[in-house]
Amino acid sequence: MSSTVLPASNYVSVTWGIRTDSGGLTVTLLHRAGIMSQAGAGHVTVLTFDNFPDYDQVEVDLRKMGRLFGDVSIRNLWDWLRTEQVPARATGISTALEKAFTPIADTDSFESTFRGGKELSRTRYAADDLTVLQVDHFREDGTLLLSDRRDARERGVRGGRRIVLCDLQGNPYKLWKFPNDFYHWVLDRMFGKVPTTYIVDSKTAVNMFVEYRKRNALTVHVIQGAHVEGVTQDGRPILSEARSKSIQQLPAFDLVATLTKRQRKDVTDIVGASPNLVVIPNSVPLSDPSTITLERPVDRGIVVAAFVPRKRVHLAIKAASKAAATSPIHLDVYGDGESRPEVEEMVASTKAHTFSTLRGYSTTALSETKTASFILITSETEGTPLVLLEGMAAGCIPISFDIPYGPSDIIVDGVNGFLIPDGDTDAMAVAIVKLQSLPAEKILAMRAAAIQSVQSFNDAAVLELWNKELRKAWKHKTARWWRALRKWQAAHAEKAYARRAPEIGPKTPPAPRR
Repeated sequence: MSSTVLPASNYVSVTWGIRTDSGGLTVTLLHRAGIMSQAGAGHVTVLTFDNFPDYDQVEVDLRKMGRLFGDVSIRNLWDWLRTEQVPARATGISTALEKAFTPIADTDSFESTFRGGKELSRTRYAADDLTVLQVDHFREDGTLLLSDRRDARERGVRGGRRIVLCDLQGNPYKLWKFPNDFYHWVLDRMFGKVPTTYIVDSKTAVNMFVEYRKRNALTVHVIQGAHVEGVTQDGRPILSEARSKSIQQLPAFDLVATLTKRQRKDVTDIVGASPNLVVIPNSVPLSDPSTITLERPVDRGIVVAAFVPRKRVHLAIKAASKAAATSPIHLDVYGDGESRPEVEEMVASTKAHTFSTLRGYSTTALSETKTASFILITSETEGTPLVLLEGMAAGCIPISFDIPYGPSDIIVDGVNGFLIPDGDTDAMAVAIVKLQSLPAEKILAMRAAAIQSVQSFNDAAVLELWNKELRKAWKHKTARWWRALRKWQAAHAEKAYARRAPEIGPKTPPAPRR
């Protein structure tokens, strides 16, 4: 491990939720938390905000899987709040508080979550059976902890928020009308006045930190995915709806990290010069290149991706089926998710079952890159895909669509992999066939070049970047000249944003209930 010693601070890695089958973003932030804990950060808290009842088991499972290591623990907001001592109101319940307090009744229609037979929450939905209208949280002893109503203006129609925290007897204690005010109260109470570095990867959780400004709190946003979803007919960028607020309010953060230089340029094209914007790539644990077997069957390919629309796994099947028409291959596909029917339909329509196998989700899928010849990457957008870094580190040759942002920053076409025009399955098929037709010495050279290309993404090098930028950010936080520069930046960003006039992409519909 590196000799880097990070600046003294509490370290909190923020995401919305974590599961054992979570994808690359979660794997990346857990890995960063682990190496930071071993580089002077001390204990690192991974803070989650979702209403999930089994984080104790998730933490145990993640340690067994090796994804959670070092002095790192997961803390869920609701589990923490259940242990807080909330006193009764000395002045009694105000009229406004009493009026806002409308917990879910036993006679209402709702769904409950349980842990060990104890009810932890109730959720009330709108008529569409998808839109959440109210969530009530309970303590282990059965008393009401908090009631979060989201149809305060008209029952049954989402609009108007009333969040009511209850004392230990279940009586209303404190009211918030805006969720971020509640989250800020929690952060203040959870970490107090101790210097705390919040590193926020989640596009969902980051918006609560836009207005969180404390002298003892360093807010850091890591833009893991693409923030732009395309361009309009008149050339204006289309911002991701989920990221639009954090991009527009980028000067509000003490430090913002993109994963690539091209991504940083695209951000500054929208909000102008940004002195708080830096480039820090994700890191991966790298094997000793001398331990990697470069000679392997040239016809075996692999796909490792969640089955979600953005990953376009069906296009990998389509490209491989075209390649299989002229060259024998075998493709192992690791993953699962909501797009599985689309993937299975592509398998059926192309008769891909003759050369491909859907392996399902596997926590060890990436280890297969040590024996596979090539890996197909068909996402719409990425930051720096973990599968790309780990695959190349294992000598697995990437065949990737040229998408924002990671592949083109690492892959040199024909040297350490293949870059394919976005969405062009014919060209991807040609690359698959071409790889198999290359002389053995050329293939070995490409594998060696792939391994060499990712050596700068090692833990020690990336930790040193974090150390440098965090120390500067803490130092700048108290500097008068820096505050003046940031004030200028905010005004400049507002004007730049108005000039570019980005369009906001369509809002993601609610996820279906499981």
